[in-house]
Amino acid sequence: MQHSRSTTWAAILMVAVLVLAGCAPRAGGGVFTTPGAEKLAVDLPALLIDFDDAGQPSVGNVPVAQLASQFAPGMLDSLVLSPDLVQYMVESNIQHLQISNSPQGLILQVNGRSLPSLRWDGQILEDTAGAIDLLGAELGAGVALVEKLLPLIAHVGIGVIARFPVAEGVAQIPLYSTEDPEAALATKQIQDDFLATVDTTPTITVPVFYDAQGNWRVGDLTDAEWINLTGLAVFDSFRMQPTAVNQLMQQGISQLSISTDASGIHVRINGHSLPYIGWADGELNNVLDLAEQMGLWNTLADRNMNTGEIVAMIEQLLPIVQTSEVTITAHFPDMGLAAAP
Repeated sequence: MQHSRSTTWAAILMVAVLVLAGCAPRAGGGVFTTPGAEKLAVDLPALLIDFDDAGQPSVGNVPVAQLASQFAPGMLDSLVLSPDLVQYMVESNIQHLQISNSPQGLILQVNGRSLPSLRWDGQILEDTAGAIDLLGAELGAGVALVEKLLPLIAHVGIGVIARFPVAEGVAQIPLYSTEDPEAALATKQIQDDFLATVDTTPTITVPVFYDAQGNWRVGDLTDAEWINLTGLAVFDSFRMQPTAVNQLMQQGISQLSISTDASGIHVRINGHSLPYIGWADGELNNVLDLAEQMGLWNTLADRNMNTGEIVAMIEQLLPIVQTSEVTITAHFPDMGLAAAP
Protein backbone atom coordinates (compact mmCIF):
# COMPACT_ATOMS: atom_id res chain seq x y z
CA MET A 1 0.00 0.00 0.00
CA GLN A 2 2.79 2.40 0.95
CA HIS A 3 4.63 1.58 -2.27
CA SER A 4 1.45 2.24 -4.30
CA ARG A 5 0.98 5.66 -2.69
CA SER A 6 4.62 6.56 -3.29
CA THR A 7 4.29 5.58 -6.95
CA THR A 8 1.17 7.71 -7.32
CA TRP A 9 2.79 10.79 -5.76
CA ALA A 10 5.90 10.26 -7.86
CA ALA A 11 3.76 10.17 -11.02
CA ILE A 12 1.94 13.35 -9.98
CA LEU A 13 5.25 15.08 -9.23
CA MET A 14 6.67 13.98 -12.59
CA VAL A 15 3.65 15.36 -14.46
CA ALA A 16 3.84 18.64 -12.49
CA VAL A 17 7.52 19.08 -13.34
CA LEU A 18 6.92 18.35 -17.03
CA VAL A 19 3.97 20.75 -17.16
CA LEU A 20 5.89 23.56 -15.46
CA ALA A 21 8.76 22.94 -17.88
CA GLY A 22 6.31 23.68 -20.68
CA CYS A 23 5.18 27.06 -19.38
CA ALA A 24 5.57 30.57 -20.80
CA PRO A 25 4.87 34.16 -19.68
CA ARG A 26 1.14 34.78 -19.38
CA ALA A 27 -0.76 37.84 -20.57
CA GLY A 28 -2.03 39.63 -17.47
CA GLY A 29 0.45 37.82 -15.21
CA GLY A 30 2.10 39.45 -12.22
CA VAL A 31 -0.96 41.39 -11.03
CA PHE A 32 -2.54 38.83 -8.69
CA THR A 33 -1.07 40.17 -5.47
CA THR A 34 -2.89 40.54 -2.18
CA PRO A 35 -1.62 42.10 1.08
CA GLY A 36 -0.92 39.56 3.79
CA ALA A 37 -0.80 35.79 3.65
CA GLU A 38 -4.43 35.26 4.68
CA LYS A 39 -5.91 36.06 1.27
CA LEU A 40 -5.98 33.75 -1.74
CA ALA A 41 -3.66 34.64 -4.63
CA VAL A 42 -2.76 32.22 -7.43
CA ASP A 43 -0.59 33.58 -10.24
CA LEU A 44 0.88 30.94 -12.56
CA PRO A 45 2.61 31.15 -15.93
CA ALA A 46 0.67 29.96 -18.95
CA LEU A 47 0.71 26.30 -19.87
CA LEU A 48 2.29 26.05 -23.34
CA ILE A 49 0.90 23.32 -25.61
CA ASP A 50 2.73 22.77 -28.90
CA PHE A 51 1.00 21.15 -31.87
CA ASP A 52 2.96 19.45 -34.63
CA ASP A 53 1.99 19.21 -38.30
CA ALA A 54 -0.10 16.11 -37.58
CA GLY A 55 -2.06 17.92 -34.87
CA GLN A 56 -0.47 15.98 -32.01
CA PRO A 57 0.01 18.10 -28.85
CA SER A 58 3.00 18.09 -26.52
CA VAL A 59 3.97 19.88 -23.30
CA GLY A 60 7.62 20.56 -22.53
CA ASN A 61 8.68 18.40 -25.49
CA VAL A 62 6.75 15.47 -24.02
CA PRO A 63 3.80 14.23 -26.15
CA VAL A 64 0.47 14.72 -24.38
CA ALA A 65 -0.43 11.14 -25.34
CA GLN A 66 2.49 9.94 -23.22
CA LEU A 67 1.42 12.07 -20.27
CA ALA A 68 -2.17 10.89 -20.63
CA SER A 69 -1.19 7.22 -20.70
CA GLN A 70 0.64 7.67 -17.40
CA PHE A 71 -1.83 9.93 -15.60
CA ALA A 72 -5.23 10.31 -17.31
CA PRO A 73 -5.86 7.69 -20.02
CA GLY A 74 -8.38 8.89 -22.60
CA MET A 75 -9.05 12.24 -20.92
CA LEU A 76 -6.80 14.32 -23.19
CA ASP A 77 -7.73 12.76 -26.54
CA SER A 78 -9.83 15.83 -27.44
CA LEU A 79 -6.67 17.95 -27.60
CA VAL A 80 -5.64 16.28 -30.88
CA LEU A 81 -6.33 18.51 -33.91
CA SER A 82 -6.81 17.53 -37.53
CA PRO A 83 -3.79 18.02 -39.81
CA ASP A 84 -5.97 20.16 -42.11
CA LEU A 85 -6.72 22.60 -39.28
CA VAL A 86 -3.04 22.87 -38.37
CA GLN A 87 -2.18 23.48 -42.02
CA TYR A 88 -4.80 26.23 -42.20
CA MET A 89 -3.24 27.87 -39.14
CA VAL A 90 0.20 27.70 -40.74
CA GLU A 91 -1.02 29.15 -44.05
CA SER A 92 -2.84 31.95 -42.16
CA ASN A 93 0.27 32.60 -40.04
CA ILE A 94 -1.67 31.98 -36.83
CA GLN A 95 1.28 31.10 -34.63
CA HIS A 96 -0.36 30.94 -31.21
CA LEU A 97 -3.63 31.39 -29.33
CA GLN A 98 -3.83 32.35 -25.67
CA ILE A 99 -6.58 32.44 -23.05
CA SER A 100 -5.69 33.92 -19.69
CA ASN A 101 -7.50 35.01 -16.55
CA SER A 102 -7.00 38.47 -15.00
CA PRO A 103 -8.68 40.46 -12.20
CA GLN A 104 -10.60 42.39 -14.89
CA GLY A 105 -11.69 39.36 -16.93
CA LEU A 106 -10.50 36.91 -19.54
CA ILE A 107 -7.78 37.81 -22.02
CA LEU A 108 -8.09 36.20 -25.46
CA GLN A 109 -5.15 36.73 -27.79
CA VAL A 110 -4.23 35.59 -31.28
CA ASN A 111 -0.60 36.21 -32.20
CA GLY A 112 -0.42 38.47 -29.12
CA ARG A 113 -3.36 40.69 -30.19
CA SER A 114 -6.43 40.83 -27.94
CA LEU A 115 -9.92 39.89 -29.09
CA PRO A 116 -13.29 40.77 -27.49
CA SER A 117 -13.74 38.69 -24.34
CA LEU A 118 -15.51 38.55 -20.98
CA ARG A 119 -14.86 41.44 -18.57
CA TRP A 120 -15.84 41.90 -14.93
CA ASP A 121 -15.12 43.71 -11.70
CA GLY A 122 -16.01 43.09 -8.05
CA GLN A 123 -19.47 44.61 -8.37
CA ILE A 124 -20.30 42.62 -11.50
CA LEU A 125 -19.25 39.37 -9.81
CA GLU A 126 -21.53 40.21 -6.87
CA ASP A 127 -24.39 40.99 -9.27
CA THR A 128 -23.74 37.70 -11.07
CA ALA A 129 -24.22 35.89 -7.77
CA GLY A 130 -27.63 37.61 -7.51
CA ALA A 131 -28.54 36.42 -11.00
CA ILE A 132 -27.47 32.89 -10.09
CA ASP A 133 -29.94 32.96 -7.21
CA LEU A 134 -32.70 33.50 -9.77
CA LEU A 135 -31.45 30.53 -11.78
CA GLY A 136 -31.20 28.32 -8.72
CA ALA A 137 -33.83 25.86 -9.91
CA GLU A 138 -31.81 25.23 -13.09
CA LEU A 139 -28.43 24.86 -11.36
CA GLY A 140 -29.73 22.79 -8.46
CA ALA A 141 -27.31 21.97 -5.66
CA GLY A 142 -24.44 23.67 -7.46
CA VAL A 143 -25.77 27.18 -6.73
CA ALA A 144 -24.07 27.53 -3.36
CA LEU A 145 -20.75 26.27 -4.74
CA VAL A 146 -20.85 28.64 -7.73
CA GLU A 147 -21.62 31.60 -5.47
CA LYS A 148 -18.61 30.75 -3.30
CA LEU A 149 -16.32 30.36 -6.31
CA LEU A 150 -17.31 33.62 -8.05
CA PRO A 151 -15.38 36.00 -5.73
CA LEU A 152 -12.26 33.84 -6.16
CA ILE A 153 -12.13 34.38 -9.93
CA ALA A 154 -10.49 37.78 -9.49
CA HIS A 155 -7.71 36.22 -7.39
CA VAL A 156 -6.71 33.31 -9.63
CA GLY A 157 -4.41 33.84 -12.60
CA ILE A 158 -3.99 30.90 -14.99
CA GLY A 159 -3.68 30.60 -18.74
CA VAL A 160 -3.10 28.30 -21.70
CA ILE A 161 -1.21 28.98 -24.93
CA ALA A 162 -1.67 26.79 -28.00
CA ARG A 163 1.30 27.12 -30.37
CA PHE A 164 1.34 25.99 -33.99
CA PRO A 165 4.17 25.34 -36.48
CA VAL A 166 5.54 28.37 -38.34
CA ALA A 167 6.04 28.33 -42.10
CA GLU A 168 9.60 28.40 -43.35
CA GLY A 169 10.99 31.92 -43.69
CA VAL A 170 8.23 33.51 -41.56
CA ALA A 171 9.34 35.55 -38.55
CA GLN A 172 8.42 34.26 -35.11
CA ILE A 173 5.85 36.34 -33.21
CA PRO A 174 6.58 36.67 -29.46
CA LEU A 175 4.27 34.65 -27.23
CA TYR A 176 3.82 37.49 -24.79
CA SER A 177 2.55 40.93 -25.76
CA THR A 178 1.71 43.96 -23.64
CA GLU A 179 -0.33 45.29 -26.57
CA ASP A 180 0.33 48.48 -28.49
CA PRO A 181 -1.24 51.42 -26.61
CA GLU A 182 -1.12 53.48 -29.79
CA ALA A 183 -3.59 51.09 -31.47
CA ALA A 184 -6.09 51.56 -28.64
CA LEU A 185 -5.58 55.33 -28.74
CA ALA A 186 -6.12 55.36 -32.51
CA THR A 187 -9.39 53.46 -32.06
CA LYS A 188 -10.52 55.90 -29.38
CA GLN A 189 -9.64 58.85 -31.64
CA ILE A 190 -11.78 57.45 -34.47
CA GLN A 191 -14.71 57.13 -32.08
CA ASP A 192 -14.18 60.67 -30.75
CA ASP A 193 -14.06 62.02 -34.31
CA PHE A 194 -17.37 60.32 -35.08
CA LEU A 195 -19.02 61.69 -31.93
CA ALA A 196 -17.72 65.17 -32.75
CA THR A 197 -19.38 64.88 -36.17
CA VAL A 198 -22.80 63.81 -34.87
CA ASP A 199 -22.57 66.01 -31.72
CA THR A 200 -24.52 63.56 -29.51
CA THR A 201 -24.19 59.86 -28.75
CA PRO A 202 -26.65 57.82 -30.86
CA THR A 203 -29.15 56.27 -28.44
CA ILE A 204 -31.75 53.58 -29.07
CA THR A 205 -34.00 52.10 -26.38
CA VAL A 206 -36.42 49.31 -27.26
CA PRO A 207 -38.69 47.88 -24.52
CA VAL A 208 -40.31 44.60 -25.60
CA PHE A 209 -43.28 43.36 -23.56
CA TYR A 210 -44.23 39.67 -23.61
CA ASP A 211 -47.51 38.11 -22.52
CA ALA A 212 -47.92 34.67 -20.96
CA GLN A 213 -48.52 33.12 -24.42
CA GLY A 214 -45.13 34.32 -25.72
CA ASN A 215 -46.48 37.08 -27.97
CA TRP A 216 -44.75 40.44 -27.80
CA ARG A 217 -45.36 44.10 -28.50
CA VAL A 218 -43.30 47.27 -28.82
CA GLY A 219 -45.28 50.33 -27.78
CA ASP A 220 -48.80 49.90 -29.16
CA LEU A 221 -47.67 47.62 -32.00
CA THR A 222 -48.23 43.88 -31.67
CA ASP A 223 -45.65 41.46 -33.03
CA ALA A 224 -47.84 40.75 -36.08
CA GLU A 225 -48.25 44.47 -36.80
CA TRP A 226 -44.50 45.01 -36.38
CA ILE A 227 -43.71 42.22 -38.85
CA ASN A 228 -46.22 43.56 -41.38
CA LEU A 229 -44.88 47.10 -40.98
CA THR A 230 -41.22 46.21 -41.41
CA GLY A 231 -41.68 43.31 -43.83
CA LEU A 232 -39.02 41.38 -41.89
CA ALA A 233 -40.11 37.82 -41.13
CA VAL A 234 -37.12 37.39 -38.84
CA PHE A 235 -39.09 39.15 -36.08
CA ASP A 236 -41.43 36.16 -36.04
CA SER A 237 -38.64 34.17 -34.38
CA PHE A 238 -38.82 36.53 -31.37
CA ARG A 239 -42.05 34.88 -30.29
CA MET A 240 -41.55 32.50 -27.36
CA GLN A 241 -43.20 29.26 -26.36
CA PRO A 242 -45.65 29.67 -23.46
CA THR A 243 -43.69 27.05 -21.49
CA ALA A 244 -40.49 29.15 -21.79
CA VAL A 245 -42.29 32.30 -20.61
CA ASN A 246 -43.87 30.37 -17.75
CA GLN A 247 -40.46 29.04 -16.69
CA LEU A 248 -39.03 32.58 -16.55
CA MET A 249 -42.04 33.71 -14.54
CA GLN A 250 -41.64 30.79 -12.13
CA GLN A 251 -38.04 31.86 -11.51
CA GLY A 252 -39.12 35.42 -10.82
CA ILE A 253 -37.34 36.80 -13.92
CA SER A 254 -39.18 39.91 -15.03
CA GLN A 255 -36.52 41.57 -17.21
CA LEU A 256 -33.77 40.45 -19.58
CA SER A 257 -31.71 43.28 -21.01
CA ILE A 258 -28.94 43.47 -23.61
CA SER A 259 -27.17 46.73 -24.31
CA THR A 260 -24.12 48.10 -26.08
CA ASP A 261 -21.89 51.10 -25.44
CA ALA A 262 -18.27 52.11 -25.93
CA SER A 263 -17.07 49.50 -23.43
CA GLY A 264 -18.85 46.49 -24.92
CA ILE A 265 -21.98 44.32 -24.84
CA HIS A 266 -23.80 44.03 -21.51
CA VAL A 267 -26.44 41.59 -20.28
CA ARG A 268 -28.60 42.10 -17.19
CA ILE A 269 -31.17 39.88 -15.49
CA ASN A 270 -33.62 41.78 -13.27
CA GLY A 271 -31.03 44.55 -13.13
CA HIS A 272 -28.20 42.20 -12.09
CA SER A 273 -25.18 42.75 -14.36
CA LEU A 274 -23.37 39.72 -15.78
CA PRO A 275 -19.78 39.68 -17.09
CA TYR A 276 -19.81 41.62 -20.34
CA ILE A 277 -18.03 41.31 -23.70
CA GLY A 278 -15.42 44.06 -23.77
CA TRP A 279 -14.21 45.87 -26.88
CA ALA A 280 -12.99 49.24 -25.55
CA ASP A 281 -9.30 48.89 -26.50
CA GLY A 282 -9.40 48.16 -30.21
CA GLU A 283 -10.30 44.48 -29.96
CA LEU A 284 -12.81 44.71 -32.84
CA ASN A 285 -10.14 46.20 -35.09
CA ASN A 286 -7.95 43.23 -34.23
CA VAL A 287 -10.82 40.95 -35.29
CA LEU A 288 -11.02 42.73 -38.65
CA ASP A 289 -7.29 42.36 -39.22
CA LEU A 290 -7.41 38.71 -38.19
CA ALA A 291 -10.36 37.97 -40.50
CA GLU A 292 -8.48 39.53 -43.41
CA GLN A 293 -5.33 37.59 -42.52
CA MET A 294 -7.28 34.33 -42.48
CA GLY A 295 -9.02 35.11 -45.77
CA LEU A 296 -12.50 35.14 -44.23
CA TRP A 297 -13.60 38.25 -46.13
CA ASN A 298 -13.10 36.36 -49.39
CA THR A 299 -16.11 34.21 -48.53
CA LEU A 300 -18.30 37.34 -48.37
CA ALA A 301 -16.98 39.00 -51.49
CA ASP A 302 -19.06 38.80 -54.66
CA ARG A 303 -19.31 40.51 -58.01
CA ASN A 304 -20.80 43.63 -56.41
CA MET A 305 -18.30 44.09 -53.56
CA ASN A 306 -14.70 42.98 -53.36
CA THR A 307 -12.76 42.26 -50.16
CA GLY A 308 -11.32 45.76 -49.91
CA GLU A 309 -14.76 47.36 -50.21
CA ILE A 310 -16.19 45.05 -47.53
CA VAL A 311 -13.38 45.92 -45.12
CA ALA A 312 -13.76 49.65 -45.82
CA MET A 313 -17.51 49.49 -45.18
CA ILE A 314 -17.07 47.64 -41.88
CA GLU A 315 -14.37 50.07 -40.74
CA GLN A 316 -16.82 52.94 -41.36
CA LEU A 317 -19.54 51.16 -39.37
CA LEU A 318 -17.32 50.24 -36.41
CA PRO A 319 -17.27 53.66 -34.67
CA ILE A 320 -21.06 53.88 -35.07
CA VAL A 321 -21.56 50.44 -33.52
CA GLN A 322 -19.07 50.98 -30.71
CA THR A 323 -20.20 54.42 -29.63
CA SER A 324 -23.97 53.97 -29.94
CA GLU A 325 -25.88 53.23 -26.76
CA VAL A 326 -28.45 50.60 -27.68
CA THR A 327 -30.65 48.89 -25.10
CA ILE A 328 -33.21 46.17 -25.76
CA THR A 329 -35.13 45.00 -22.70
CA ALA A 330 -37.56 42.09 -22.68
CA HIS A 331 -40.25 42.44 -19.98
CA PHE A 332 -42.13 39.36 -18.78
CA PRO A 333 -45.45 39.28 -16.90
CA ASP A 334 -45.51 38.98 -13.14
CA MET A 335 -46.59 35.54 -11.92
CA GLY A 336 -49.36 36.95 -9.72
CA LEU A 337 -50.72 39.25 -12.40
CA ALA A 338 -50.64 36.53 -15.03
CA ALA A 339 -52.64 34.24 -12.77
CA ALA A 340 -55.31 36.90 -12.08
CA PRO A 341 -58.58 36.51 -14.07
